[in-house]
Amino acid sequence: MIDIMVAYPSQDNLAFDDRYYLEKHVPLVEKKLGEHGLRYARVHRGTDASSPYYLIAHLGFDSPAAFESAFDAVGQQIMDDIPHFTNAEPVLQVSEVITLSTAS
Repeated sequence: MIDIMVAYPSQDNLAFDDRYYLEKHVPLVEKKLGEHGLRYARVHRGTDASSPYYLIAHLGFDSPAAFESAFDAVGQQIMDDIPHFTNAEPVLQVSEVITLSTAS
């Protein structure tokens, strides 16, 4: 399994419309990528102004090939929506999930 981190850096001139992001963008991502193998979407927001990222989303896929195929199919639609909620350039990182556990 892989995890795609999409991070929006904190910056002095950051504009970020949380409501649009949560009510419009996240459902768009879930719908479009869900049709192409998205396993999960998790959204985290920094707890204070010193956080290096204002907001981070994690998207799960079975493999790098599954993510690449999904992004090739619908990625441009998702990227085109970003200016509707922020002026930040997202940072993407593809990571292999090497362990997954839950607290008991």
